[in-house]
Amino acid sequence: MLRLSVLRPALAARLRMEPVFARMARRGCGSEMAALHKSPIVQLLWKERANQARVTASGAKPQDHILTKTPKSSRVEVQYNFKDDLLLKEQYQNFNGLMQFSKLFEDLDALAGNVAFNHCDDDDPETRMPHLVTASVDRIRLHQGTAIALDQNYAMSGQVSWVGSSSLVIHMKLTREEDAVDVLKANFTFVARDVTTGKSCKINQLLPESEEEKKLFQAADDKISAMKKARATGRSSGAGIPPMNSTSKALAQELLDQGRLLQDMPGLAVGDAVLISQTRRETMIICQPQQRNTAGRMFGGYLMRCAYRCAFPTAYMFAGSFPHFVEVDEVTFLQPVEVGDICEFSGQVMLTYTKVRPVLHVEVTASVLKPDLKSSMITNVFNFVFELRPKVGQALPVIKRVFPNAEAVAARV
Repeated sequence: MLRLSVLRPALAARLRMEPVFARMARRGCGSEMAALHKSPIVQLLWKERANQARVTASGAKPQDHILTKTPKSSRVEVQYNFKDDLLLKEQYQNFNGLMQFSKLFEDLDALAGNVAFNHCDDDDPETRMPHLVTASVDRIRLHQGTAIALDQNYAMSGQVSWVGSSSLVIHMKLTREEDAVDVLKANFTFVARDVTTGKSCKINQLLPESEEEKKLFQAADDKISAMKKARATGRSSGAGIPPMNSTSKALAQELLDQGRLLQDMPGLAVGDAVLISQTRRETMIICQPQQRNTAGRMFGGYLMRCAYRCAFPTAYMFAGSFPHFVEVDEVTFLQPVEVGDICEFSGQVMLTYTKVRPVLHVEVTASVLKPDLKSSMITNVFNFVFELRPKVGQALPVIKRVFPNAEAVAARV
């Protein structure tokens, strides 16, 4: 198990980091140079990956002997020592004094990459490592009712939970040091590509040992099997996506009817509702080289960070009350994003309801725009869930309902 720690006073950090950065610049190290503008945790993880990296040139031989590894052999853990490291705390604190989830998403992606790297390494300096790509993220979920306060220390850990022929799932969690509670859990899926051919390549297999490891393996295997079955159903229907059942169709039509009434005859519609299209907020960025990953493309964690920075104000401006992050649902990286691309993030509130607390679902669509090629394509669709919590001595916030006014939107609610 690899265990890393970020613990340093601000002055000592500046004295130590400056010569390190200078050395990286002279050596031209891809991983380390790409990490220069990232969070301290990402810098630490990518530097460790660069130190372990072997030859990846086309002249090296491909791996011909597939190993079987245990989950603990690839485990990686990093420490967030917020109590002792004020500089680290300053870099992660949001305006409300809590964790910046946008930065945490970058750290999760980087740590998952290190775990995948460790598992795919066959310990042979003559073979080339595969190119590991984040394919999807399966539900980053915060422990119910939890806020990640920065007056506590945390540990982020990850290990391989499932392996296929050329893909692997990384299970991660953020654990509070004081009471050992897992305040956040996530699963990232990576795929392995040969660096010379770009085709999928076989990777080391997995042998779960403990009961917990076996449960994680089975859960991931069941989910992947269900996803394959759903994709096959979609292909057979000719729609590319699984067809809606009669109940879902009826619900979508009911929502659409309400939305059209709200659009065409607002005086006769329910008074506590707005159209989904009226909640839309957009942001746009130009992808700069400082945000690239170790392969030279845009860092997936950075795209998640930008999506969150679109989703949060969309929820805040709709609700009028501070939205607390609960989870982000499955995210699939459909297209690579290159340095120099224009990336547009469009967020809208798709669903609201009240259980114990008011809940908002915010969808953020990320599109890559290439004006010189007259091209625009969707690269990701993110689904964030927020909840509203009452302040001390105040009543529970009230939230309006939202309705679609287009069939395509109604089908996604």
